[in-house]
Amino acid sequence: MLMPSGRFNIFLYPKSLDMRAGYDRLAYLCKEELGINPYQGAIFIFFNRERNRTKIFFYDGSGCCVFSKRLEQGRFKVPMIKDGEAYGVVPSSDLALLLEGVDISQLQRPKHWPSPEVD
Repeated sequence: MLMPSGRFNIFLYPKSLDMRAGYDRLAYLCKEELGINPYQGAIFIFFNRERNRTKIFFYDGSGCCVFSKRLEQGRFKVPMIKDGEAYGVVPSSDLALLLEGVDISQLQRPKHWPSPEVD
């Protein structure tokens, strides 16, 4: 299972994707449509129109990686992307839940607390 640490930014592509897209097409969409350099350690998630298939694209420092998943039942619960935004952002802690089909928009999160100051 792909489990990135908190240092990765995870971006949701807002449109439906033809799942035949390969490495070059995915990198092009990241750069030209989202305006994000795909070779700087981010993870990009793409979904098909029916929301039952996904592709995950990222560059690991030595090459591009593409993972795909098809849900046998149900659909991925893709978080809504706000109007006017080019892409959505998902916390790295929610990636596994999203890929399991969990509706992460319904999660109740604890309030953030300030980091203690270190002397």
